Amino acid sequence: MEAGSQVVECEARIRMCFEDALIAGIVMKALQPDNEPLPSGMQLSARMSDCEVIFEVRSRRPIMSLLTTLDDILASTILVLRTVQSVGQP
Repeated sequence: MEAGSQVVECEARIRMCFEDALIAGIVMKALQPDNEPLPSGMQLSARMSDCEVIFEVRSRRPIMSLLTTLDDILASTILVLRTVQSVGQP
C-alpha cells in the first residue's frame, strides 16, 4: 500500500486571526463556495468569531486527502488576502 493511501480517521483545526472582522468576513464568504461538494468521508465546518475564522476538518479518508484540503484552505485564504490588498481594503 502506498504511503498516505491508508484510510484513517483524523481531524484538524485551522484558526486564522485577521486585522479586523471585515477581512475575516471577506475570507469566510470567499471560501464558502469551496466547502461543497465534499468527497465522501470528509466533513468541513467553518465559523467566524470576531476577527477569527476557524475551519474544522474531519476525515475518514487517506491522510493525504486531509492534507490537500488544509492546503487548499490556506492557499485560497492567501489568494483572497492578496486580492483584498491589491484592490484596497474595503
